[in-house]
Amino acid sequence: MTQTAINTHNMRIEFGKHKGELWTRVPVSYLKWIVNERARDNDIAQAELDRRGTVTPDCDVSGHAIDRASLNCRKIWHQTKNKGEGLHAWLVRMTEEALAAEEMHKGKYRIHGMLLAIENDGCWPVLKTVIRED
Repeated sequence: MTQTAINTHNMRIEFGKHKGELWTRVPVSYLKWIVNERARDNDIAQAELDRRGTVTPDCDVSGHAIDRASLNCRKIWHQTKNKGEGLHAWLVRMTEEALAAEEMHKGKYRIHGMLLAIENDGCWPVLKTVIRED
């Protein structure tokens, strides 16, 4: 028996801190929390994650981190990116690699000449900012 896909396009979340927002506007981190906690409407959250793409990163990257990296770390990105890897995907990979390496400097994770400020007290890590180490 095949499961019917849930169309999240005009649906609004009915609980929590994003109550009243369209499911299509809810942050990935919140959707993943709902799925991981098996919270109310976790099937809708999973459908929205699926709609956004079959692969979701194991961490989140803030807009601030993307801005900082695009302004200050382009050379490092070009030197260390995989073929076809965009800035966001690269930052996800750098975050995962930095967490695995556990090399710390002044409370930040050090990798490839950068310091990554990673908040890691929720369900999954969030890259908050990127600082180029000179």
